[in-house]
Amino acid sequence: MNTQIYPKKTEENEVFIREWFWHDIEESHAKYAHIIMIATKPDIIKQAPLYIELKSRGELVILVHTGQHYDYNLSKWVLAEFGMNVDINLNISGPIHKKYSLIVERLWNFLVELNEKYKKIPVPYVHWDTLTRATADKAAFLNKFAVVHVEAWIRTFTPKKDFFVDLFYNFENWKFDWNEYYKALQNLEIYERGSLEPYPEQFDTRSIEGSTWYFARPVELYRETLIKEWFDPVKIEVVWNTVVDAIEISKKKIPQSKAFEIFPNMKWKDFIFVTIHRRENCEKKERFLTLFYALKKLVQDWVPVCFLWLYASEFAIDNYWLRWELDEMIEKYKENFAYGPALAHHAEVIDMISQAWAVVTDSGSMQEEANIVWTPCVTLRFGSDRIETVLAWANIIAPPTNSKLIAEIIAGAIWNKKMKKENIYWNNVSSKIVDWVLRMLKTHWKLFLLDDERLWLERFVDYNI
Repeated sequence: MNTQIYPKKTEENEVFIREWFWHDIEESHAKYAHIIMIATKPDIIKQAPLYIELKSRGELVILVHTGQHYDYNLSKWVLAEFGMNVDINLNISGPIHKKYSLIVERLWNFLVELNEKYKKIPVPYVHWDTLTRATADKAAFLNKFAVVHVEAWIRTFTPKKDFFVDLFYNFENWKFDWNEYYKALQNLEIYERGSLEPYPEQFDTRSIEGSTWYFARPVELYRETLIKEWFDPVKIEVVWNTVVDAIEISKKKIPQSKAFEIFPNMKWKDFIFVTIHRRENCEKKERFLTLFYALKKLVQDWVPVCFLWLYASEFAIDNYWLRWELDEMIEKYKENFAYGPALAHHAEVIDMISQAWAVVTDSGSMQEEANIVWTPCVTLRFGSDRIETVLAWANIIAPPTNSKLIAEIIAGAIWNKKMKKENIYWNNVSSKIVDWVLRMLKTHWKLFLLDDERLWLERFVDYNI
């Protein structure tokens, strides 16, 4: 294994630069520097296929890690798994507002040096709805570099208030019908947009659009909405989702997976795979308690549950005095309850969710991954930012309000074989994105275009009087 894959956390004022990096840049004859921005584990997984594709075409590729996820389980091994070598680590730290400002400042400085001193035109690729996306694009835009937005225009679709009022009223009065609820979620008319959840990602996704030149969309639904918001159709392409390419890579490594050695009591069982990490679920006591006790009810009903601990859920368990109950569940239900660390390898995650009865999560990317491997998903939120999976009958929303209702929605999902829907995202996504970017660079020589350049009006310039 390459030990240089990822550096240790360094002093706060240090930016890590790979040894010989600037020498390699100086030696390169490439005109463009394709900058792949990563920060979180999902970022790494979904950007890996683009990194690999660009490398395979002989392009100059620079991997910039903000340092947001830096430990073994959340970053280091995934980088090694996909053969990704970090060139620059911005080494951000501190509260969220400080992380925002550090990325803008440190990336801005790097882009200026890359462009002005080494004469490379940066082409940043930002992903999804992350903090990195909402800051890296600002550093680029303020230097007049437009970004490539991978998995662009993610919006949360939330059922309207009256829908939820009827749902909770019917449940309290023993009138809840799982199949009717499941069917009702297929009607796009019941949804509204404008939610702040997931927080802060819904702000992140809205703040980038003015600086984006290429919107790489996963589904047609969002393309139509972008056009309605007056974005140039030329900049929008439905390419599906890069996570499909990542899963194809990871599937080949499943034979080496040690997932069921880590969770041996889940082997050969119809279990549910659970992750909870959203701020709004873990920082709001009432919401986390409804989720925790829904899982406890399922465990007590002898449903095999594999619950991965993440930093946010660990914080909630300790902060809300649930540790003793959790330890009691681990001891009492050894045959059907597992609680353990996040899986370090993406192949291990795919191994487990592909064999799970259902994925139960508040993660965005896991909603996609569950569909891609034909596993039903239950989303522990009031809405979904992957509404295409709900509309495809592969996902169902379990609002974090009533523990018994959540448990019943999950129970219905694991018994409903109709939720095993085939992959809606297709494949070979990375090659489509790279094709488009290289074609546009060949046509326009850059992605940041002022109006006279964008509209091809420079030929009419005449300042003779």
